[in-house]
Amino acid sequence: MKHSVEKRILGTFAVMLVLIIGASMLLSYRNALALELEQDRAFARSAALISNSLFNDTSLNELRDTTKKENYDETRRNLRNICSILNLAYMYLYTVDENEVRHYIMTCASDEGDDALAAEQLGLGVTSSEPLTPQERAALRYDPIDEFHIIDNQFGKVAVYVTPYIDANGETALIGTDISVEVRNSTVAKQFWTMFLPFAALTVLAYLLLFLLLRRRMIKPLRVVAQHISQFDPSKEDVPLDLHSQDEIQHIADAFTEMSADLRTYIDRIATVTAEQEFNRAQLDAAQRIQYGMVPASYRSERDGIDISGMMKPAKEVGGDFYDCFTLRTGQVCVLIADVSGKGMAGALFMALAKNLVRDRIRQYEDPAVALNSVNEELCAQNPEGMFVTIFALLLDPATGRMQYANAGHNPPLLLRDGTATYLKPDPGIALGLFDDADIRTETLQLNCGEGIMLYTDGVTEAVNAERTFYGTQRLAALLSDGTVTDSVTATELLRASLADFMRGCEQFDDITAVALFNRGADARTALELSLSGFLPLKQAILTRCAGRARAKKIVLACEEAFVNIVKYSGATEADYLCRTDGSTLTVELRDNGARFDPFAAPIKEDDDFLSMDEGGLGIRFIRTIAPNAAWAYRDGRNVLTMPFEIK
Repeated sequence: MKHSVEKRILGTFAVMLVLIIGASMLLSYRNALALELEQDRAFARSAALISNSLFNDTSLNELRDTTKKENYDETRRNLRNICSILNLAYMYLYTVDENEVRHYIMTCASDEGDDALAAEQLGLGVTSSEPLTPQERAALRYDPIDEFHIIDNQFGKVAVYVTPYIDANGETALIGTDISVEVRNSTVAKQFWTMFLPFAALTVLAYLLLFLLLRRRMIKPLRVVAQHISQFDPSKEDVPLDLHSQDEIQHIADAFTEMSADLRTYIDRIATVTAEQEFNRAQLDAAQRIQYGMVPASYRSERDGIDISGMMKPAKEVGGDFYDCFTLRTGQVCVLIADVSGKGMAGALFMALAKNLVRDRIRQYEDPAVALNSVNEELCAQNPEGMFVTIFALLLDPATGRMQYANAGHNPPLLLRDGTATYLKPDPGIALGLFDDADIRTETLQLNCGEGIMLYTDGVTEAVNAERTFYGTQRLAALLSDGTVTDSVTATELLRASLADFMRGCEQFDDITAVALFNRGADARTALELSLSGFLPLKQAILTRCAGRARAKKIVLACEEAFVNIVKYSGATEADYLCRTDGSTLTVELRDNGARFDPFAAPIKEDDDFLSMDEGGLGIRFIRTIAPNAAWAYRDGRNVLTMPFEIK
């Protein structure tokens, strides 16, 4: 067993034992060190007093007098005797001048070898400019500090005790007393082990006896109970366990015996519930994939001068929100957004039904109000659960900017115009699926170049943060009014980031969906790749505007002839196109930066044979036939070919 109770108790005992022994070691060492320091101070004080009386017989000037060497040697021998008797490492006498330079008079050591070295290196006349210690400064002020200071020099690591001395002539000197740190530590260690070892031995013995008692009375019974529980088999009847005791461990054994019968019942129920949950989870995952296939998590379109971007974030695996974007055969772009009552699987199923009905009816009637009223009749006829859906649908003509819209009880959209966002006030209408007669009405709006519409569900404005505050309509309008929102991607990404920051750390309670649409203008130019395959975007734009028209293929062929001439013969490095529709006329404008060339400059005679029409001659004749009002101009260093086509 990796983590047994016995190991935990043994580990706890070991940690406690180490802590107690460590604390006692620290206490014993501190006591031994305190005793030794007090003894060292006593020796240092005694040495200073004896030295003072010794130096009183001789002035400092006499000691410096080299002609009286006998007197100097005698005084030094006496100082060394004091050092040896009191077991001191060194003693020395020195003065300090006004520049804080030490002038040594004599130095001695208790050890003969150290004494000879001290006499040579710190003898009479030797100076030292090392900074003074706080103890030395205090002694010079006749206010000595009754403490050692540690130095580590050529004589080893020593503890220094400094006292002031004034000779008979009033001259001040300092008496230094050194005690070997190594000798002192050795003495402290002996005292420490003498005090600590008996206590440590008794502590270890007491803890060992206590652990053996706990092991017998607690650990062994717990091990028996654990083994009994680990051998539990739901398919067999449990045999009661008798430990011959009346303590808590016996109560645990009895409780497990009673619980084992209930466990068998619970295990059977859990197996059934788990199987059902796994099945439901698989169904939800499949439903989520199907829903995301019907309503993409994001949408981006930029065609026909219309810029659209959307986002959707369900609150659960599947949601009741949806949006859709598609182009009608008339060239109008449809954008709609909806919010179904209810969440989860029921909401998702109703959403799928409503989405397909709305798309089908809008394609059929090409009027948002007529389409929504038709959908309402269908939903009311087949809605056993009484669910409903709010929808806002709009149709935008890219050529004119005219927008038709209808509202079925949905949130009012935001009009993005001149760098600000203001709420439209459409007829509120009623949600689809509630009443047979919804009476939804179509309204119109001119959406000019650079203006946009933001559609959203109430999951946006009713998002809640940690302070239980709603995101709100004012916050949404302020977000989109900062002057930087000029395209649909900026609008939706700005909203996505704002909501994420607002709801950080909070649960999402409702589906969040938004769609932004911008009118980039019917005159928006689109760049073309200068290769034969680069014609495909222009081809798609023509077919979209001429959907179902008989002349669509001829118009495509004429424009392709003009584009091939640019690719093959103009030497251009850049080209773009513009498509616009005005009533029954489709105008295609091709522009390139190639060599200046007017394709209509040379007239084509009716009797020209086929072989003479090389280098685009046949294509130019075809263009003139399909677009008799085609014209060429050279503006701003570019060839501009304008071809108006009738698309009746």
